[in-house]
Amino acid sequence: MGVESGLMGHATRASVRIVATVVVAYAIATAIRFGLVERDDLGSICQSAASPWWCDLRMLVIRGFLDDVYGRASLVLAALAIWRRSAVAATLAVGIGTFGMVLYSFTWSGIGLLGGALVLARLQGQWQQHAQSEQHAG
Repeated sequence: MGVESGLMGHATRASVRIVATVVVAYAIATAIRFGLVERDDLGSICQSAASPWWCDLRMLVIRGFLDDVYGRASLVLAALAIWRRSAVAATLAVGIGTFGMVLYSFTWSGIGLLGGALVLARLQGQWQQHAQSEQHAG
């Protein structure tokens, strides 16, 4: 019974962290996509000679998905998370992967998101095993 509840706790903690990261990244990316990138009226405003400051930000976001920056960044972060066993890098891989998937860079961003999620689940399992071994030793 104790092992089963420990596994459920492990799965729940990893799932909560992953879902929370996905929800926040999705909300931010959706706001940027529909509020800044896809609006036709903003495109004509940014074409004018005296364009507002946020047109540069809009173009930066657009260049990011055209050059697949979000997908590559999520892959690099997932690889870094594997190499360094870093929950922070894995969480960033999940977040940027989600961001990239909403902003048209689905393939590589999806792989980075999945890699980050798997690393988070694995790290949570290792932390759980370590805590159980210390509990039995003490």
